[in-house]
Formats: sequence, structure tokens, C-alpha cells
Amino acid sequence: MDTWGYLLIAGLLVLFAFLWGARRKGSSVSVSEFWQEKEKEFGENKILSGFSRYLGGHPRFEAVSDGLLFLMSKSLWFENFEKGPNIFGITPPFEKVIFRILLSQIEEVESLPEKELLKRGFESQLWRYRRLSPRPFYLAVKYKDEWERERTLYFDSMVDADTWKQELERAKSNYIPEEEIKETGVCPQCGKKIDPDFKLCPYCGCRLS
Repeated sequence: MDTWGYLLIAGLLVLFAFLWGARRKGSSVSVSEFWQEKEKEFGENKILSGFSRYLGGHPRFEAVSDGLLFLMSKSLWFENFEKGPNIFGITPPFEKVIFRILLSQIEEVESLPEKELLKRGFESQLWRYRRLSPRPFYLAVKYKDEWERERTLYFDSMVDADTWKQELERAKSNYIPEEEIKETGVCPQCGKKIDPDFKLCPYCGCRLS
């Protein structure tokens, strides 16, 4: 194949990617509609949100992932979203990551300097990815899972770590624990609808009675 043949193929791929992106854009929803749907789905009010990078700490998700970290009135959530195709129309591999930590489970929130994360074994994550935070500080959320094991989640966020710390601590102080509502067919950990016969939630891994 000569040079013109390669250029023609490249041009067709770019055109395909442009048309595909235009089609996706036409089906997008506004930010306000997105949060209205989230608040309705979870039965909670949004307090704070920001584009963030999950660095590790959850027992089910080891890989670094970019997504949305958001604080609701009863819990802290992280959810990633599938990226669209690149200019050649190729969609990269995608693993869905979503988890929810109840405010009642959170024990401590820290704003950690970069050197502390390096001490905790995050060298490859910090060197491989460009920092999102405006300052070299990262969010660490220590909590107890459903088996009463202590765990710590680490995030790099476009919202300053100190702001996350302040808002999480304020939300915890304002949160009044209530009896856990056991809804048939709903996971008590992540709130997703599931088969009532499941022993483990397929979304967050929560053990179901």
C-alpha cells in the first residue's frame, strides 16, 4: 500500500471518531440533572465532589483509576467512568470501579504530604501519573469494613485534600446514625439493586446475610 492509501485510512478513522464523539455528545446530560439522578437513586444529598484519582486501599480494586469522588450526606463514594474511543476509534480496556463508605464507618481523615505517601509504598503511582491536586497533598480515609478490619483509601483529587478533610469531618459531626434499613434486593453497603438470593454483592463485595 502506498502513502496515499495510508493517509486515506487514517482520514477515515479520524472521521469515524469525530462522528462517534458527536453522537455521544448529543446524548449527554447536564451536571444538575446528573446530581438530581444521583440524589434520587441514593436517597442522599450531595455535599462535595471532584474529579479524583483512586490510588489504592480497597480490597477489591487494586488498579489506579480516574473518576468522581463525591461526598453525600450519609456516605463517601467513588465511581469511575468508561472513556470514549480515541481518535482512531479504539476504546481502551475498562474495569468498573464503584464503592461506598458509610460515614459511620470512617474513623479518620488525613491530608498527607507526598513524602508520606512515598513512605507507604506509592512510588510507582506517584511517578507514573501527573498530580491532580493543586498542592502535593493527598487524601487518606481510614475506615472499618463490614468485617471490622481497618483499611485506608488513598486519593489524589483536583479538590484540595484539606477541603476534603474539613467537609468529611463536618459531615461526620452532623450525621446522626439511624437504624440500618434492610431493603429486600438492595445492598446495604453500596445501595445497588441486586438479587435477594445473592450471598455477596457483585458491585462492592459486601457480605449479605
